[in-house]
Amino acid sequence: MRAMAINHGAAAGRDLSHPPRALTRIVRIAAAVVLLVVSAPACATTIGVTMSPPVAFMRLLRDSIAEHAASRGLTVDFAHAADGAGERQIAQVRQFIAAKVDALLVVPVDAAAGTTITRLAQEADIPLIYMNNGPREDWVAGRVALVLPNDLVAGRLQMRKLAQMLNGTGRVAILSGHPAHAGAALRTRGVKEVIAEFPGLRLVAERAADWDRAKARICVADWLTRNIAIDAIAANNDEMALGAAEALEAAGIPTGRILIGGVDATADGIAAMQRKRLAVTIYQDAAMQARRAIEDALASIRREPVQQYDWVPFELVTDRMSTTHFAR
Repeated sequence: MRAMAINHGAAAGRDLSHPPRALTRIVRIAAAVVLLVVSAPACATTIGVTMSPPVAFMRLLRDSIAEHAASRGLTVDFAHAADGAGERQIAQVRQFIAAKVDALLVVPVDAAAGTTITRLAQEADIPLIYMNNGPREDWVAGRVALVLPNDLVAGRLQMRKLAQMLNGTGRVAILSGHPAHAGAALRTRGVKEVIAEFPGLRLVAERAADWDRAKARICVADWLTRNIAIDAIAANNDEMALGAAEALEAAGIPTGRILIGGVDATADGIAAMQRKRLAVTIYQDAAMQARRAIEDALASIRREPVQQYDWVPFELVTDRMSTTHFAR
């Protein structure tokens, strides 16, 4: 016991103005670490985006996401899956989570995959922002938000204008989007609701053309071959509306004899309206959707409250309106 006391006494009386080499080395290492942390750039916030291939409106949406992310100094990784390829999109979400992205932006390509995607994000405690399309539920637990256009309203706006142009009487055909996309069902439902309001309107044909211009062209050509009398075609998007217009032109039907409506107000859609090939389209603001989705993701990353449903409005566009505002 005495030897231990002597040793402690010696330690207490040591001159600390000259620390031992080991202590000096530790202090130098700690200082170097602090300097490295202070001088190193902050880790960039990374957002993983999985969506449909960038065609027509989806290209506008992808470009808007990239542009707004760049303005906020964010890194964005894109992955694409075809409509209906739910398992592929789930795999992409798993890869993003394994890569430890800070948030997920998902444009669903298959409604059936939504439950799994939501569960994966909840389990990883990672912000998930559905955009343009997504589950319609009263509430979703976890850091989950939805930036959506009201597709039901788009269908109603489109068909109400077509009904007005037809004076409430005529035969209507519908070109719907991909069955896996909830927006297609809602836009079609909106069209049918308006048709039901007018005793003089009658639905004479309906077919899914999967948002695709070529498929829509083939579909309308088939209707014409079978001599189905049509006064207006309500297409769920501009690409299918343009396909319908091409089929009518190929059949020698004068522009305007059969009214055509689209949705999205893409550059091609606006140009077609200016040439009277389309009677109406509905403006869907890709820039607003992208901006709100990214801002919601950033707020969620900071664990700030975010409203679950962030609705983005549609806007009617007709050939009697100035299309300069939309042609961008």
